[in-house]
Amino acid sequence: MFDIIDSEKGFSKGITPYRLIQGEFDVCQPYFRAKKEEKLDAPVAKKRRKNKPKNPSNADVDTQKRHQELRPQLIACLEQLPEKWPAEWKARITPTIIASSVDNEAQAVDFPSIQQMVETAQDKFSFNTSLDADNERHVPEFELKLPITTEIDIFSIFNTVYINRSLTDVKLLQFTPSATYLIPPKSSFLMGSMQNSLDQLGAHISKLGGADLIVMDPPWPNKSVQRSSHYETQDIYDLYSIPIQPMIANKDTIIAVWVTNKPKFRNFIINKLFPSWKLECISEWVWLKMTTQGECIFPVDSEHKKPYEQLIIGRPIASSDMSNRISMPESHVIVSMPSTRHSRKPPLHDILNAYLNKKDPVCVEMFSRCLYPGWVSWGNECLKFQHLSFFDKDSVKESK
Repeated sequence: MFDIIDSEKGFSKGITPYRLIQGEFDVCQPYFRAKKEEKLDAPVAKKRRKNKPKNPSNADVDTQKRHQELRPQLIACLEQLPEKWPAEWKARITPTIIASSVDNEAQAVDFPSIQQMVETAQDKFSFNTSLDADNERHVPEFELKLPITTEIDIFSIFNTVYINRSLTDVKLLQFTPSATYLIPPKSSFLMGSMQNSLDQLGAHISKLGGADLIVMDPPWPNKSVQRSSHYETQDIYDLYSIPIQPMIANKDTIIAVWVTNKPKFRNFIINKLFPSWKLECISEWVWLKMTTQGECIFPVDSEHKKPYEQLIIGRPIASSDMSNRISMPESHVIVSMPSTRHSRKPPLHDILNAYLNKKDPVCVEMFSRCLYPGWVSWGNECLKFQHLSFFDKDSVKESK
C-alpha cells in the first residue's frame, strides 16, 4: 500500500567510501500545523476586519476535487504508518547541525549561469552535433579515468557526455579546490540546455540501446519559485521537444514525471504530453512528505499547501515487450522526509527498478540535480548536489 524511502541511505548507496552528510533530511517539525482551539481563559485578540470571501476559481475547485480523490489512500497510509515508522528517525528531535557545507556550498559553481554565459559569448552558437559516416549523430564523450580529474575547463563542461565506467570507484571532478564534484561509479551525465543538448541526449541514449526507465522533474512554472530564484522554471510546451521515441526505441519503457498539485499540469501530462509521446498513463503515485516524528509537513487538508506531490507514470501504448511487462499499482504512496534543500525529490531507483524486467537497465534522469550510480543524468545543473561538501568520507572503509 505504501513504501517508506530512506533518502539519506538511498543517496549514499554505491558511493563507498563516501556517504551523504547527515542532516540533509532532518525536517523535525511541520512547516505548519492546523490551529488548535483557543483556551477559554486566553486573552481576547483584537478582531481584524474580515475580507469578503472570494468565489473559488476553477483551479481551486479542481485541486480540491483531486485532493478528495487522493485523501482516502493518504488517510489509510497515515493510520498504518506509526507501526512501521523507523525508531531512529523518531529519535531525531532536532535537526543535525551541518558544520562545513554552508561555506563550501557558497563556493559551488552556478552552472545555469555559466551555461548562459557560454551560449551568449558564442553568440547563441548552436551545439547541434554533426552526423558521422553512418548518418548517426556524434556526441562528444570524456571518460573520467583518474581518481581526480583537474583538466576540465568549467566553460567546457557542457554538451559533452562525461562517464565514470568504473564498476566500484568514485571519481572526483575538480574545477578548483573549492569546486570539487563526486561522480558515482557506472554513472554518466550530459550538461546542457533544452535548446542545445536534447539531440545529443537522444543520440547518446539510442547508442546505449534505449532507456528502460526515465524519471524527470521538470521545473514547472511557479510564482513562489520565481520570486525565490531557487531555479529557472520551464515553459510546459517546451517538453514536447524531448525526443522520447528515439530514447525508448522499441522498449516497454517506464516514464515517471514529477508534477506539482496544479490540476492543469497533471491534465497536461496525461491528456496532451503523454499522447504526443505515444504513451499512456498507467499509474499515479503520491509522495507524502513527513517529519522525523512521523507528522505531515502540512495538514492533510490544508487549503494553503498540501503535504504531498504527485508522480505520473506512463508506458508505451503499444509495445512488443508487453508479455514481459511487470504490472504496476495504479495508485501508490511513497513516504519520506523532504530535503532541507529546495525541491529535492526522494531517490526512486530501488522502488521503480522492481518493475523493470531487466538485470542491468538503462536508467535516465532528466532535469537532474544529482547523479546516481548506474544512471545517465541530463540537465543544466546535474552536478548541483554532487559538490563534495554534501558528502562525508569514511576513512575506515577507505583504508580497507
